[in-house]
Amino acid sequence: MDADRIAGGALMLAALGIAVMMGHHPSSFQAIALARFIHGAMIALVGVTTYGFAHLALRMGVEKPAALAGLVACGIGALGGIGAGTINGFLVTGLVVRGVTDHDLLLFAWEGNQALARIGVIASGTAFLLWSSDFVRRPGWAARGLGALGILAGTLPMLLLWSGMLGMNLAGAILIYGIHAAWIALAGLYLWSGRFAADRAV
Repeated sequence: MDADRIAGGALMLAALGIAVMMGHHPSSFQAIALARFIHGAMIALVGVTTYGFAHLALRMGVEKPAALAGLVACGIGALGGIGAGTINGFLVTGLVVRGVTDHDLLLFAWEGNQALARIGVIASGTAFLLWSSDFVRRPGWAARGLGALGILAGTLPMLLLWSGMLGMNLAGAILIYGIHAAWIALAGLYLWSGRFAADRAV
């Protein structure tokens, strides 16, 4: 199978997985097994997404500053997401299993999760913006539309976090990750369809 189709399929699969996992995200850490499964799956999906986007950056040409900077931002975003998922999925659940109830310790873990989740959103959004700056310069409505939507998907979650309108609690995370997943799916469809190879950068 063509490498673009593999990477595109990986991105679409990851986007679907993110939507499904967030839709079943537990609201309490008392559901230990479910919390560990959901967060473990989300960490795996970060890996799948990173693979797809690494291919995308390579196809853009990492000699281009925007493509390379986007790949670096994507990597930082992946580390933030993995760190946040590890804290809530495994560190906190491990404390709960051990019967730890110390409020300050659990609050420290929560703040760590929130900080890493925000870093992940901001870094990933920055990657979307950088890559979209390439797409909007390509010929054809598909590339330019993907670029415009990428700018929106990258900017809107950051503005919502910065303004305080949304936090990275469960409701906020579902909306923000949903916006990101939508653009991940569209980027995957663009790769999978062969449009990347057909549309030449100006």
